[in-house]
Amino acid sequence: MAETQGERIRRAREEHGVKQGHVAREAKITQAHLSRIENDESGVTLRTIKKIAEVLGENVENIIVRKDASKGPPVASIDDVLSSESAMVRFLNGERPDKETYDWVRRSLAVIRAEVRRRNDETKGLY
Repeated sequence: MAETQGERIRRAREEHGVKQGHVAREAKITQAHLSRIENDESGVTLRTIKKIAEVLGENVENIIVRKDASKGPPVASIDDVLSSESAMVRFLNGERPDKETYDWVRRSLAVIRAEVRRRNDETKGLY
């Protein structure tokens, strides 16, 4: 069976003899978030994979697992992030934002959601 994304990151980290805390700190994510990634309990963005690879001195292609979208943690939608504080924290790479940042992200995502819906409505009108 193929390695999951989390298993591959954990294996690379252990091969380099590096603790989770060090990788998390250097990649600017929480250790709890890295643990969830390694246990395949949380999705991980390409940006975060790149940061982890850089900390480990690995080529990102050595640790990324291209996967079938039907497997692994579900992808959060904008609506999920706007309606759930835990989804917002995952969206922000495991960091709990201060109130000002939280409000700014919510407003920004609401604008993006409205624009996506507007464009989808326009596209439907073309067919």
